[in-house]
Formats: sequence, structure tokens, C-alpha cells
Amino acid sequence: MSAGTVSLCYNFLFFSIFVFVSADQNTIAAKPGEDVILPCRAPNNYITAAHWKRADPISKYVLVYQDGHFDPFFQHPSFKNRVDLQDRQIKDGDVSLILKDVKINDAEKYMCYVFMEETNSWELINTISLVVDSPEPKIITTESGQDVTLTCRAPNSKVMAVEWERYDLGEEYVLLYQDGHFDPANQHPFFNNRVDLQDRQMKDGDVSLILRDVTIHDNGTYECRVFMEETRSWKSISSINLIVTDEKIIKAKPGQDVTLPCRAPNNNILALEWDRDDLKSGKVFSRFGCDIFLDGQHPSFKNRVDLRDRQMKNGDVSLILKDVTIHDAGTYDCAVAMEGTNLFKHSIIHLVVDPPGQTGGDRDEL
Repeated sequence: MSAGTVSLCYNFLFFSIFVFVSADQNTIAAKPGEDVILPCRAPNNYITAAHWKRADPISKYVLVYQDGHFDPFFQHPSFKNRVDLQDRQIKDGDVSLILKDVKINDAEKYMCYVFMEETNSWELINTISLVVDSPEPKIITTESGQDVTLTCRAPNSKVMAVEWERYDLGEEYVLLYQDGHFDPANQHPFFNNRVDLQDRQMKDGDVSLILRDVTIHDNGTYECRVFMEETRSWKSISSINLIVTDEKIIKAKPGQDVTLPCRAPNNNILALEWDRDDLKSGKVFSRFGCDIFLDGQHPSFKNRVDLRDRQMKNGDVSLILKDVTIHDAGTYDCAVAMEGTNLFKHSIIHLVVDPPGQTGGDRDEL
């Protein structure tokens, strides 16, 4: 690190170096596809570095500027080639941010920090709420295993390229189609061989997306963007919130071993929990990383459950339940957290235990 470089790690390790000055909170409104300026002005020119952050839990930065140049290492990939300073010379303390080609998911609170030479500290100068004026996302609900079409239509047929993206994928996209063919270079691997355009000729501006064999891991907000020939620019067309429900019914008889199916999108599994909705305490099965936790397991499942594949190859986290009884009937929840998200995604399985010639009794208090 050069002598003039300011370490951004201070933000996380030494909170005492921050000097929080009075910061005006403004609201800036924009429409998808527009360029917008988020204003920020420091009290003087004695600035050695500046950065912009968002208030959401994104670990990286919108923009980092120090030693007279931009530092892309800390920058979140969704802002790559889309941000700049209004004045790279930072005259009169101007560190206003230019945000190009505004997207629906850019709506958030932005914070402007500068490193002041005279105080040798970071100072929060301004907080700005960016509001993106766009229609409410269309909601499409479907069941796991179905093919679904996410509709999108450009204003005319002069479409040079189309991109479908989902914000939580970072710099990887769902689909990119340009020059008459698909570009797989930065496509998220989860969508390989699962997506297509409804009309590759894009007649009448139809750039709708076909998503095959959906799972609960396809849940999210999808944005459709097109590059128009007449404007030579990207334009956001529509936003769709896809909701995939995943409920299965498994039938068994007392004494049988049964498999409750569940599959994650890949092998990068951080945590796994199997639960049943009527359990007053304890879990059916819990695993974090490579460790299985038995202390919190409900006693009725002790030595009766295991994973079908302990290696969880291809994301298989299906549960084997041994020696089924009528008291095992109920609704099971398979919750998987993937590395990099820390968010659980759920599959629901209904287990029905119906012994021949019997109506069953009351379930023991659990």
C-alpha cells in the first residue's frame, strides 16, 4: 500500500476514526434508464479519498476514489462502468456521484464519505435516498417443476440486445442475447440450459423469457432490459416478481422407511434444517457446514433420521425417516441456506401416514 493510500478496512475495524458531521438527507427521483446525479460537497478541498456506499447490507462499495483514481477492488459488481464523479478534480469539495442507466434495484439510501486531510478521518457528508419511479413489479406465481414465461415487450422491434437479470446474482445475469445469439460468458450457472426467449426474432419487441423446470431457488425479482438501436442505450422495460411454491405429498405406512425429497441449487450449502410445523421444541434434523447438531433434535427423531446423501452431491438434502409411525404424519419444512446469501429457502413436504384398515389415533403431545 502506498503512503498516500487510505485503508478502507478502517471502516470495519476502527469505528472511532469516523467523525460524523451533520448530513442532510435528500430524496432524488429517477426513472429506469436515466442518468442521475447524487449531490455531495465536502466543506473544503482537503480531501484525500472519497467513497459512496449503500445502506443495504451489500458488503462492497458503489464507488471508491483515492490517490487520484478509482479503485474497483472494493466496488460491488452491479455498479461496474455505471458510476463516476461529477468532478474528478474534486474542486470546491465536489464529490457528487453520477449513476448511469438507473435500474429498478438501484432504489436505496446512499451515503457519501470523504477522508479529510486536516482531521485524518472519514466524515459522512451526505445521505441521499434514491427513488426509482417504476410500475409495481408484476407478480407471477407458479409451482415447482413447471415452465414459466416472464413477459416483456419493448416499445418497438429495433432491439439490438436484451438482458434479463436478478439483483441478488451480482454481476452474473439470467440471460443475455445480442448479435443474434446467446452470450453465456457471465450467465449464472443455475440458469444454464434452462432459459430461452419466447421469440428469438423479437418480433413486435417481444423479449419475454422462458424459464424451465422452476424451483423455489428461482424466487426473486427479475428485470428485463433492452438495448435500443435508435437511442443506443439500455432501457429497463419491466420488473417481475416470481413466486415459486414447492409442496409435495408423500404417503407411507407404519413401519416403512420413507424419503422426504429436497434439493438445493448447488453444493455450496452453508446450513440445513428439517423442521415440522407442530413441534413445540427441537428440530427434526440440523446441519451447519459439515457438522450435524443433535443437541437440539426432538427426541422422537433420535436415531431415526439421516440424509440420503451425506455428501449432499448435486444439492441433494433429502431426508430418510426410518420406521414411520402415525405420529410422524405432518408438514415438514426443508430449509437450506447457501453460501454468500445466509438466507434460508424452503421446501414443504406433507407426510401422510395411513395404515390400512385403521383410522389412527390422537397424536401424542409433542
